Amino acid sequence: MIEIIPDIRELDKYVELADKHSLGFEYNDFFAPQLLDDETALKERLQVYKSLGRPQGVDTLHGAFYDLVPFSQDSGIRRHSLYRMQQSVEIAGQLGCRAVIFHGGLNPRYAKGKGYYDSWLEYTTEIMNKLLAQDNDLEIYCENVLENTPDALKELAERFHGEIRFGICLDVAHMQLAHGDTEDWLRKLQTYIRHFHLNDNYLQADDHLALGKGQIQWENIFDLMRHYNLWDVSILLEVNGLEKIRESLEFLESRN
Repeated sequence: MIEIIPDIRELDKYVELADKHSLGFEYNDFFAPQLLDDETALKERLQVYKSLGRPQGVDTLHGAFYDLVPFSQDSGIRRHSLYRMQQSVEIAGQLGCRAVIFHGGLNPRYAKGKGYYDSWLEYTTEIMNKLLAQDNDLEIYCENVLENTPDALKELAERFHGEIRFGICLDVAHMQLAHGDTEDWLRKLQTYIRHFHLNDNYLQADDHLALGKGQIQWENIFDLMRHYNLWDVSILLEVNGLEKIRESLEFLESRN
């Protein structure tokens, strides 16, 4: 399954493109705090998407992440982070999504400190379990953002052994910005990867370019995905705008 990010301002065009290519949606509207705090606007946005009659269990939703630290030592910050993340799970359930994607949030500058790392691991495990228990029909994926290596996410995923509804969303652009060993990421996380975010960049910043417009070595990435039996895992083309989506679709389909 290939997914795109719908734009509420041109929704009819995104629905047309999705229908033409049998694409899923990954909703990016609902991580904005301003929308989450506006009950009327939130209900209206939900109603617009519900009215599309999207198939159940196909689409995904990017969960809240702004200023959230669910592993904070401050219990108040943890409570608010959990509240926002629970909002994401509730919204995803209303939209009939199959999964919600949350950021791992680990800061590599502090990760070498045992106290910080242990707190991240313990509290992240705890909060992910709470989110899984909230809706038994949803999967929860943890996305790499700043992590320099796959090791922390691997250790986190290992704590959910036997829980098939927890997995890793591997953002390939973020992985490339870590300037690590690409095969090491895919080899260590292959058992747990449930979803990919794909976009291009110049290996310096998270540019969200169309595939093939930057410097990521996609042939190598795709070869490794095939080698580790990950080619059939769902993919979000994480680019904004119909032109970038079409360019990325053509690039991906030409290599399928």
